[in-house]
Amino acid sequence: MKPKQGSAFITTRKGFCYLTVKVGRSNFNIMRIRTYTLEPQDKRDMRRLYPDYVFDWKKINQQLAEKKEVCRAYRSKRQAPRNMERTSVPFVIMSYDDMDSSLPTRCHKMHPMI
Repeated sequence: MKPKQGSAFITTRKGFCYLTVKVGRSNFNIMRIRTYTLEPQDKRDMRRLYPDYVFDWKKINQQLAEKKEVCRAYRSKRQAPRNMERTSVPFVIMSYDDMDSSLPTRCHKMHPMI
């Protein structure tokens, strides 16, 4: 009896879409999709590289359309505000007296280099 042929599908992780195949109980990302579209050359490459898997491009394009907004919303939510300046705590340098090395005698504050 011939084993069931695997199929490809779209998954998202941390704001990026991946073309994924299932092997046993594990999922493996085979391609990261950057522009939410698959070029014809990408499709040919996937068929050539992974002949044991079924690529239903109509289903995959539908999944990409559904997950596009999810990925964009995640990435826009995770962007840091651009107008905030860095605030840093000044460094403190301590020097010790030669006579008694256990007690600091002077403390100098050094401004951070930006």
